[in-house]
Amino acid sequence: MSDNQRWLGIDQQLADGNHIRSLYVRGSAWQLYTTTEDGQALAVEETLYSRWLDMGWVEAGLCEDIPVGNNTVVHVISARAGSRICSLSYGPYPHQRAQALDFIKALRRSLDRMGVICLNNAIYIERFSLILPTEQTADKNISVNLAAGRFLTGGLEVPLSAVTLVQQYAPYLTESDVNLMLDRLHLSRDEGAAGLLISGTAEKADGKRKTDRAERQKGPFCLPGRPALEHFFREEIIDIVDHEEAYRRMGVGFPGGTVLFGPTGCGKTFAVQKLSEYLGWPVYYIDSGNIGSKYVHETSRKISEIFDQAAENAPAIIIIDEMEAFLSSRENSMGSREIHMEEVAEFLRRIPEAPEKRILLFGMTNLLDTVDKAILRRGRFDHMIEVGMPSEEEILSLLQSLLMDKPVAEDLPLVEISKELHGRPISDISFLIRDVARRTVRAGKEEIGVEELLDAVKALPPQNGAKRRIGFHIG
Repeated sequence: MSDNQRWLGIDQQLADGNHIRSLYVRGSAWQLYTTTEDGQALAVEETLYSRWLDMGWVEAGLCEDIPVGNNTVVHVISARAGSRICSLSYGPYPHQRAQALDFIKALRRSLDRMGVICLNNAIYIERFSLILPTEQTADKNISVNLAAGRFLTGGLEVPLSAVTLVQQYAPYLTESDVNLMLDRLHLSRDEGAAGLLISGTAEKADGKRKTDRAERQKGPFCLPGRPALEHFFREEIIDIVDHEEAYRRMGVGFPGGTVLFGPTGCGKTFAVQKLSEYLGWPVYYIDSGNIGSKYVHETSRKISEIFDQAAENAPAIIIIDEMEAFLSSRENSMGSREIHMEEVAEFLRRIPEAPEKRILLFGMTNLLDTVDKAILRRGRFDHMIEVGMPSEEEILSLLQSLLMDKPVAEDLPLVEISKELHGRPISDISFLIRDVARRTVRAGKEEIGVEELLDAVKALPPQNGAKRRIGFHIG
């Protein structure tokens, strides 16, 4: 059958009484549809379905056979609301704790039954509690760690072991929830010497990382809603990286460290993630969750391990999150003075080495005044950039950018929405767009409309415990 052919017609009735609403996503041998009653229907070609039967992964008689012309039959598995069918790569993604835990249970069960699974474009059928592979070869497979994190965070390139990031992008999960999931999948928190690879474009090809701009991606770097920070990244980092040899002849080396300081939620980490995606470099995190220890020498050892791993996979990025926790003034340290002095000494030793080893270093803090002045000297961190909460104009620009590649109605009240979102963290804005996309699919609509957008805004949690104040007038 043609890859572009829709196998099931709109309003086509299924055996369970539901009707087809719209095509959600298609693969080479399967198509996933939304149905009435907020359900899904999976249509599978004979070859793929027979493989599932032969392997004993599904039982005969559970599917509805539907003729689609030219003596061709597709096998349809349908699910009503509350028992979902999802593509691991394209959703629908979970938005409740119970859904996430059920997925992890199904993933564990599938691994126990099948051994190695090709998780690329795999299908999750909730009522079977099973992950079904749609591809036979695993040469482009992704890890269980990344597949689980990607699904739970709505398609972001975040491994499950990056607990802090998973919580940031899946706010319905607690730290205990994620740790439990890691335990069930036999994974460790901050896997890989605590370095967290979150850039999906940082894969190596033929033993060599693609860092050339032409191979990496076309077009200039863009950071919607942050024109000043975008300009800084272009001028002080990307241009030097792209013309490294020319700068070297002029005595200008690899970019030095940068401190981004500003209030929690202002988008410091978001900006560096966008930079890493553009460059195609892996990102390693140093934060209290992955290196903190009460034992002498243990924290400094973990710091050293992360720097070593980043150097091994250079060019790479290291983010020192909440750097005041490790690098506050030694005179004002509230913890063990011996441990704290050793931490600072290890950073003082490793930070100057970063440019030589092609490591791009970022320190993040909202308490710049408390950071040890020795750390902030030129030669360690060359730039101090303040990042404030996004303005209404910056929020509008970000909304327009996030909606650019999605089908949207012409009358979306983005200016009014920007006013309503003013003061919110960047992560709320990104989550809002993912949520409105999910709502649109569940409603069976082909484009994002005013109703879906306003409902998603209303669903955002109140800021700082304040009462919800939705009610602006849309003329």
